[in-house]
Amino acid sequence: MINKIKSSAIFERVQQETTTARLFLKKFLRDWSLNLAAMLAYNLLISLLPMAIALFGILGVVLRNYPQVQQEIKDRIIDAFSTDNTTSSGVKQIVDIAFDQLSKEAGGILLMGVIIAFFGSSRLFVAIDKCMCIVYRVPQRPFLPENILAFGAVFVFIIIIPIMLAFSSAPYILISIIPGGSGRFGAFVAGITFSLLSAFILLELIYLYIPNRNMSFKVTWCGALVAACTLEIYIILFPLYVRLFMGNYTGQIGFAVIFILFLYYFALIIILGAQINAFFFDNYQPLVHGLGTCLSEVYEGYGIDNPNRPLCEDDMEIRSYNS
Repeated sequence: MINKIKSSAIFERVQQETTTARLFLKKFLRDWSLNLAAMLAYNLLISLLPMAIALFGILGVVLRNYPQVQQEIKDRIIDAFSTDNTTSSGVKQIVDIAFDQLSKEAGGILLMGVIIAFFGSSRLFVAIDKCMCIVYRVPQRPFLPENILAFGAVFVFIIIIPIMLAFSSAPYILISIIPGGSGRFGAFVAGITFSLLSAFILLELIYLYIPNRNMSFKVTWCGALVAACTLEIYIILFPLYVRLFMGNYTGQIGFAVIFILFLYYFALIIILGAQINAFFFDNYQPLVHGLGTCLSEVYEGYGIDNPNRPLCEDDMEIRSYNS
């Protein structure tokens, strides 16, 4: 029965029409993209605390005379992760401390937070660099260039994120100020457009400068655009998803589960955009097998039958192993 279906003209036509999509899916899965997204999500998690210290502290200082804008940003952050009163109260407490306390003690604590943010958050971009090595089949950077790039990326990231938050909050502020339905709708569309533009710029910079090879806008714009649009839709729909399907996750544990899930899909969107660029614009084809199997075949191909022996012995410490 199965062979009969496979030999039918319709099946062969569908198989032919979906060749590109199936090849892309193979590359996406065989590059361990889901695992790479999990790794990025973890690095996002450990990078967010120092980054939040700097970001919220800076926003608290800059927006000190604009309490309404501060409150709109706070409300959006709280609404994105709150499923019940307990979780909402916990998130509100964290956000209030970050905004109010850090802005009041903006001298030493804020400076220390910025320094910690530049080091701790740079680990995220080191992880992104390693992911791009797999996506684009390129060697990883040496330690010093990799960290210089990571520190520069953190600097750009800290500049763009507040702009994204401000633009995403602007529609809600303008809607309450501008009279008339058409004016409010225009303000909402403008805010979403600017937020989408900020996300596109952030992702484009990642795809343009993080991979360890010469990149151009011509081969990175599409993945950045798809990822930015997906990210905006995801940010809008995620609170609805949480309320509909994750209402049973309550309290601080529930918040942790929801937050980790949010970071995972955010990281997956970053990997998806990179894979689109690599496959459709740079013509990188899928591995013959999964990444682990390919590594095993590389060992066998080099005639190395001892797992303790390195593939490349140049510039490596001398090891003792049985030949």
